[in-house]
Amino acid sequence: MKFLRDNIGSFWLTYLLLAIYAASCARATFIENDFGTEAAVALVYASFWFKALHIFLAINLIVVLIRFRVLERKRYSVFLLHFSFLVILVGAALTQNVGFEGRLHIREGESSSVMESRENYLIVQTLEGDVLGEHSIKKEEFPVRLASVGSQPFEFSIPLSKGNLSLRYKDFIPNEDLKSGQALVSLSYDNNQDDIALQQGVPSRFLLGDLKMAIMWGPKQIQLPFTIKLEDFELERYPGSHAPSSYSSRVIVEDTVNNVTMPYHIYMNHTLDYGGYRFFQESYDRDELGTYLSVNNDPGKIPTYIGYFLLTLAFIWILFDKKGRFCKLSTFVKSQNTMGMILVCILSLGVSAYATEEQNSTQAETQMLNDVVQKLVDLQNNTKEHSKIAGTLLVQDFGGRIEPLDTLASDLVHKITKKDGFLGLSNMQIYLSMVAYPEYWKGVKMIRITTPALRKILGLSPNDPYASFYDLYTSNGVYKLYNLVTDTNMKKPAERGTLDKDILAVNERFEAMFQILSSNSLRIFPDPNGTTQKWYAPIELEQLSEQDANYALGLVVQYFRSFDSLVVNGDEKAALDALKSLKAHQEHFGKDLIPSAMKVEAELLLNHSLIFVKLYYAYLLFGILLFVVSLARLLLKPSVCKQRWFSKKLDLILLTLISLILLLHTGALILRWYVSGHAPWSNAYESMIYVAWASALSGILLLRHSSLAFSASSMMAGIVLFVAHLSEMDPQISNLVPVLKSYWLNIHVSIITASYGFLALCFMLGIITLFLFLFRKEVPKDSPDYERHLRLDSSIQSLSAINEMSMIIGLAMLSIGTFLGGIWANESWGRYWGWDPKETWSLISMIVYAIILHIRFVKAGNTPYVFASFSVLGFYSILMTYFGVNYYLSGMHSYAAGDPVPVPVFLYYFVAATILLIVVAGWKGKLKSGV
Repeated sequence: MKFLRDNIGSFWLTYLLLAIYAASCARATFIENDFGTEAAVALVYASFWFKALHIFLAINLIVVLIRFRVLERKRYSVFLLHFSFLVILVGAALTQNVGFEGRLHIREGESSSVMESRENYLIVQTLEGDVLGEHSIKKEEFPVRLASVGSQPFEFSIPLSKGNLSLRYKDFIPNEDLKSGQALVSLSYDNNQDDIALQQGVPSRFLLGDLKMAIMWGPKQIQLPFTIKLEDFELERYPGSHAPSSYSSRVIVEDTVNNVTMPYHIYMNHTLDYGGYRFFQESYDRDELGTYLSVNNDPGKIPTYIGYFLLTLAFIWILFDKKGRFCKLSTFVKSQNTMGMILVCILSLGVSAYATEEQNSTQAETQMLNDVVQKLVDLQNNTKEHSKIAGTLLVQDFGGRIEPLDTLASDLVHKITKKDGFLGLSNMQIYLSMVAYPEYWKGVKMIRITTPALRKILGLSPNDPYASFYDLYTSNGVYKLYNLVTDTNMKKPAERGTLDKDILAVNERFEAMFQILSSNSLRIFPDPNGTTQKWYAPIELEQLSEQDANYALGLVVQYFRSFDSLVVNGDEKAALDALKSLKAHQEHFGKDLIPSAMKVEAELLLNHSLIFVKLYYAYLLFGILLFVVSLARLLLKPSVCKQRWFSKKLDLILLTLISLILLLHTGALILRWYVSGHAPWSNAYESMIYVAWASALSGILLLRHSSLAFSASSMMAGIVLFVAHLSEMDPQISNLVPVLKSYWLNIHVSIITASYGFLALCFMLGIITLFLFLFRKEVPKDSPDYERHLRLDSSIQSLSAINEMSMIIGLAMLSIGTFLGGIWANESWGRYWGWDPKETWSLISMIVYAIILHIRFVKAGNTPYVFASFSVLGFYSILMTYFGVNYYLSGMHSYAAGDPVPVPVFLYYFVAATILLIVVAGWKGKLKSGV
């Protein structure tokens, strides 16, 4: 206690508390992965010591603000930033200790006013006596936290006629998965004693002496002050698909006390607010005749949202505060003639990104039926040029968008195979041949399977990455994934692991393949009557009049007959004539819907230019060249640097080229926006190309007059694009699942993903700074190398200042993005913070970078070497947030299920090399900060 009393409000204690907090959160994510959510909650998140840590952090923060006279020194932006965290803590405390949440189940045509709690209770109901009029029923409910590890022991007592019924926790018997099990409870009453094993959610009847009782460990029932009636549950599926597009509940609120009868439509991101309660669409019954609504009563919502707003305002203010650290760093960098500062606006584009495993197989390409091989050869030889022309035919996707057939083919084939092109054929060749020869393709292994567990379920080899259409059916014609998909859709998003996600993804790939084989995706016929905007596929033509249907059917039959002739004989004329007839039909009946020729050409250009692939080559090439030139100028003798061929014009040329590449990158993003009809951040691939853009843009805005820093931003942009194209991220425009159709999600992921670009730049700048330390040595002033020595030290100090500026922006965006994610979650399913591993590691990363930015307040930490070292090490928390959570921890953002994927071997070498660089650079790291 003396240590705390003497050090409270000091930075050393602040660092210690934050480090303990971050380590505790990190440990909890691994506990959750191994032993389940209840164990993590019991051991960490709901424990007394963790709550006390929050209180002590708040007290210490208040003392720091007072001790360092933040208000007296008129550092209002800094005060507002730290005050916002206190407001958020108050809101969180109200939510946890006063609010409650639960789940309401209603069947169609029925009403309910009773919800189930999220928290678990020990519910005991006792019955004394057997004769009517003499019996006594008593019901008690006790809050409990039970798990395979971290169970909180309890001992409860219920007074009855013959004394007290005692219930005492004895042990927890875990199941094989260690995440569930039975609670062993010891009972004693009237000199009788026995033990009972309780399974969560399962009531147990028990007789102890002459005392009858029913005991259950699980959620309790909570009475609502009004009734909700389910009029209708609606589930919409993608056309021809088992996959749900959206689901909703049409309900009626019946409040007899206030004489209110209010109909309402609840669906994802559209909540019902009534009587202080919020109702969210969560799930539904297997028979689709009942709904599950998430319910919460949260008095902490308003103060929490106020805290989020103040935090956002404070971070923006800090960037413009003339007395603030950011402006001081800017002034220093200007004085070093390294940049002309442009203050950065908070970026607002992007999406949460996902990491994926390597594509590692061409085995599926050789597992073909013999009678398909010749057909493939003919397709390769005879349809290459024609497929390009056919790609300009327009089609309507299932979202109602009119697009070139080339785009639809690329989207569906890539979705199915996770490749652009397959078996030596282009996407259009595959698409046309699948429509023309569906039976041939049903036996081709082309549906990508990611997890070995699902391959085993489907009866495939664990190493076979592809399945055929036939592989997904039993010998009796039963779809193998039907029950698995249904069960997975019944789960809450937070309960889905990698296997569940792979099941849904493979089902989606199967559906995509089915849409092609059945020609259901070939929606090329506008409504001839103009009464709807729907376009029809060949199998839907029966919905038209007989005359219109026969005419349209004749067009498509004629085309595919001529296409078959083209495949077999190489005769293209008939196919081209039939294609012209189809286009003429579209132009006549769909002229008000079809996009302009310019937009079609722009989309085809985007599809085939591979612009983002070419960009990563350019970023890497010129970034490396600029780095080599800049480093050489620092290390070579001044006489060499003054040579004409080595003048600053060389830097200017490279800087100009990289700027032009960024301009091209920006144009490519705008082009994708233009052809897609929405901002380009709807999937993981787009998030990566956006992170690359943000990294390159940070170089323009912050670093353009520092050649070394600018080269770092260029190289980082190239690396991010390179990773995007090594992975299996889907570049196509896809339908969003219901919970992702939210503007809050767009804002959240755009900001948080852009922050990764700035923090990745900090990592690169840290590496370069440490690398420069290797060439540093003390020399006397009369030495001929003294000028080079000063130039090197000045560059190190400037890079350190730029690194800190980039980190301030990165931390601001990471913090704002993380908490805006809480708003999205709260507006989607009623919980803005659920300690999911992804959000927990985002919080850990915030703490890590907060410590790094505050390390300068201790004397030993205010050096470029220390800052560079921590900026390198800190980035590993981002890697854990960005990649590690996805593969090694369970949660709603995770891909993990069962055994995690092995840690890549190269990562061990990379970490070892990083540590070695830090250690070696430390021998020459005695250089003071320039600001």
